[in-house]
Amino acid sequence: MNNTLIERINQRLKELGKSAQRVSIDATGAKDTVRKILDGTTKNPRVDTVEKIATALDTTAEWLMGKEDKSEATVVAQSELAPAAASNPQQWIMPNDIPVRGTAAGSLLRGAFQLSSDAIDYVRRPPALMGAKDIYALYVEGVSMEPQYFQGDLIYVHPHKPPRFGDVVVIQCGISHEDTEASIGILTKRTEQAIIITKRNPVNSTVEIKRANVIAVHKVLTTNELFGV
Repeated sequence: MNNTLIERINQRLKELGKSAQRVSIDATGAKDTVRKILDGTTKNPRVDTVEKIATALDTTAEWLMGKEDKSEATVVAQSELAPAAASNPQQWIMPNDIPVRGTAAGSLLRGAFQLSSDAIDYVRRPPALMGAKDIYALYVEGVSMEPQYFQGDLIYVHPHKPPRFGDVVVIQCGISHEDTEASIGILTKRTEQAIIITKRNPVNSTVEIKRANVIAVHKVLTTNELFGV
């Protein structure tokens, strides 16, 4: 296989700040397409597959294969994929003031993080959340919410918006006098003794969390809610 293809895929992943898994899903719907090319499992990828990967990487198949220079590829990609008048929002429109408080567990057993009141990072505030109080963000840990959320995906959580059945929620649980864990799932059922959430992977698997351990149930905001659509 052409080593140029591997080198240029890696180059575009780094430039765009995207993961191989995310580009694979955007391109083909399968999460391992790019990884298999990069590690040599797929030695001769189909032309149409390379074209789909190129589109997901905002470039051309010809450039990925080493048949044109980057300046040519960039012009083609921008003219085909991006609106001519598009521009990024000004920073003052999206202040960098949402605290990231850790990770929410995408696991079937227990939370992956001792949730902290102190921010480990800050991320930008989406337009629809201007003025919203106490919003915080988490990184998803694990695979049990795939394909809705992948490991490393950022989620925004609204502690004052009451969740409904069917909403994705973060459940905070106390595991000691000082430590708190966060688990993510689809709010499915409430009983006097427990709150039940459903996971995406395996399909329709459920987790029962004892109410005695629950500190809070917070709604994860959808893309529409983040941008006021």
